Amino acid sequence: MKRIAVFVIAALCAACGSLGSPASSGGMARQAGANESELIIQRAAMPVNAGFKERIYIDGVERLVLNNGGQGKIIVPNGEHTIHAELYTLSTDKLPFTADSNALTFLVSPYSIHDFTIEQLDAAPVQTVARTGASPAPAGTPSPARPAAVNAGGIEGSLARAAEKVMVKLSPQSKLAIVYVTARDPDIAEFIANELEYIMVEQGLTLIDRSQLDRIRNEQNFQLSGEVDDAQAVSIGKIAGANVILTGAVTGTGDIRRLRLRALDTQSAQVLVATSERY
Repeated sequence: MKRIAVFVIAALCAACGSLGSPASSGGMARQAGANESELIIQRAAMPVNAGFKERIYIDGVERLVLNNGGQGKIIVPNGEHTIHAELYTLSTDKLPFTADSNALTFLVSPYSIHDFTIEQLDAAPVQTVARTGASPAPAGTPSPARPAAVNAGGIEGSLARAAEKVMVKLSPQSKLAIVYVTARDPDIAEFIANELEYIMVEQGLTLIDRSQLDRIRNEQNFQLSGEVDDAQAVSIGKIAGANVILTGAVTGTGDIRRLRLRALDTQSAQVLVATSERY
């Protein structure tokens, strides 16, 4: 009788634990009950932040962890809830949704190191989206179109990957100067410099205004445009008060292009990190 009693208590405790524990992408998830709904969470397979695990929260409580391209299931009581995702240092705002016994599917997509979204694929009448650092889109707001090939392999994807590799090597207290970016097409060079500036500021780094760098070039009789050697680049950054300078260049011909970024310490002139990304 004692053994039977112990077994019954153990079984009840195990059942309670399975009901209260979060669903995971690697475990056996239970089926939704009469007043519950099933959520299918998909993580888009993207080259951006691919090595970091993605955490899914329901009503502020972590319920699921996904690897790049993974999928998992969460069971929630019917009613009003919020969902948001966190990935490395990124976090979407909370996206409200209604569970009503129907299966709901959500897609989380890290499009770049500063653009991270979670969207309800089967929302009516159209999708709703919560973006990184933005308020959830109101019902009826269409999801923005995104050509996957451009984000994954184009200049935007290349720039995002290169910038991320640079930032993980820099101290959050770094004061950065983007001294130059060169390319055959000056519009491409300007686009890269502007995007780099935006990415770095979004990640909390302090940047020297590029107009100040141009003024220093002029006052010191340095070359006014294009690439300068490392000694001049470090000198410009040091005069501007930066402790790290960043330079970039687009190289290649035909259908093959490479974006190269280099970060140098202005005190030692040491190369802190150098990256090369094809697009």
